[in-house]
Amino acid sequence: MHETLLFRNSPNVLLLALHLPEKSRLDIDHSLQELQALSYSLGAVVCDALVQQRDQPHPAFFFGKGKLGQIKDLIHKHSISFLITDGQLSPKQAQNLEKSLHKPVLDRTQLILEIFGRNARTREAKLQIELAQSEYLLPRLLGMWKHLDRERGGIGVSRGTGEKQIEKDRQILRRKIAHLKEDLQRVDRERNNQKKRRSSCLQVSLVGYTNAGKSTIMNALTNADLLVENKLFATLDSTTRLLEEESRPKILLSDTVGFIRNLPHELVASFHSTLETIRDADLLLHVVDVGAEPEEHIKTTLAVLDEIQAVGIPKILVFNKTDQLDLLEQAILRRSYPEAVFITAAKGEVTELQEAIVNFFERRMETVQVLLDYQHSRRLAEIYEWSRVNKIDYREEGIFLELTSIPSNLKHLRHHLPEAQFEQIQLTLPN
Repeated sequence: MHETLLFRNSPNVLLLALHLPEKSRLDIDHSLQELQALSYSLGAVVCDALVQQRDQPHPAFFFGKGKLGQIKDLIHKHSISFLITDGQLSPKQAQNLEKSLHKPVLDRTQLILEIFGRNARTREAKLQIELAQSEYLLPRLLGMWKHLDRERGGIGVSRGTGEKQIEKDRQILRRKIAHLKEDLQRVDRERNNQKKRRSSCLQVSLVGYTNAGKSTIMNALTNADLLVENKLFATLDSTTRLLEEESRPKILLSDTVGFIRNLPHELVASFHSTLETIRDADLLLHVVDVGAEPEEHIKTTLAVLDEIQAVGIPKILVFNKTDQLDLLEQAILRRSYPEAVFITAAKGEVTELQEAIVNFFERRMETVQVLLDYQHSRRLAEIYEWSRVNKIDYREEGIFLELTSIPSNLKHLRHHLPEAQFEQIQLTLPN
């Protein structure tokens, strides 16, 4: 995408937003703060921000024509290199704004796509970003070639150069999109094979607003060595590690891409494989940075989870970076969220969280007694993989076992060991 070159040499940028009736002024301010953080993460210098109150976006310019003069004054005052709008522009609006203001104009979606493009490291992430960028660009090709038709057009010209060129470009871009989708389908198949191999494990996923400290928590809980940077969307790839070596069934923890307000639909669509890690989880750790608008970030995360159909998965709310709060602030937050876990992952203070994860699954586990005939003793390995073996006794009538696991894993064992005799026993576990 062309905006990559715009972020060289710390350019001066101007942020622009519309205040529409369905949004409060506080919503606009929060969204602009987020847009500023996104801009900073690419090295831009945000010089000013301008908000216009309107009932609806202007169909041609997004902003009202009368506001364009004020925008031009700010461009001159701050030596602005380009402008960023907090909202998605139509191809026509972007073209008209650039023509009127004589400066490149990016919208929020383009900015986020650029950040994702810079931070993509694995082949899968790069494919997903390239697909999202291509699908965003496809309807915007028209404005890129209209100027040729105006320059060359006239009486007797039935079809302009621009019209012919855009048709060629669309065909090229559509073929590229098709190839990218095929490549991602192959990646999906590899991921599904990996998922089958992990089907006996308990799946936990870290979710939350970008830069909330999810990768730091992942490193602290699993001794992983994931990249940790104080910037938005440093993590784009889903990474999975074993939580506890000795636990049975095994508990796997996955770090996933962070969320943000108005996450572009192109990204949600192209990152569906990565987001599947969240949808497949047995438990979500909803991580919140206590120092960065926690209530707003909770709301944003829940909205994205709803969009990807994962809002119904059980969650543990995790407030991170609690060392930034004084004792009174911590007490107020704990009273407001009595079920939450409070940690400072950067200092390795995650014991409470680790215990909460284990206790979550323990409360849901069932214990059964099983009698397995000796001729089926080869199935012991599968039993050990799918459950925790509390007792094993080699008796005359067969192998007696007491197993504990979650109901779905016990259901799997019953289905795959029809020759074994299962008997449910009731255990009362502490809350």
